[in-house]
Amino acid sequence: MEHIYPQTLGGIDDRKNLAAACYRCNEFKGIKTHAKDPETGEWVPLFNPRTQRWQEHFQWVNGGIHISGLTAIGRATVIALRLNNENAVEARALWITVNLHPPEEDE
Repeated sequence: MEHIYPQTLGGIDDRKNLAAACYRCNEFKGIKTHAKDPETGEWVPLFNPRTQRWQEHFQWVNGGIHISGLTAIGRATVIALRLNNENAVEARALWITVNLHPPEEDE
């Protein structure tokens, strides 16, 4: 589990402040709460899976192996959490071959 707002910055162990995250995403996020949007250069908050919808900020591209940000929050989060790192892209490519990816969108 990852603390959305890090404990070292005063975040608490409450369900509203926790999100499932793989080891690598957790490691890449660290204590970050904001990141720079590569398009505008402005600092924006990272995507919050508890309060925001994935489909509003991200999309699957390149057949589903890469994630692209649709908004400043999405773009900054993709870069900050290295969502298209080599391991993630390789795993997605394998999941696609067995029809486990990309996930179905929420209605």
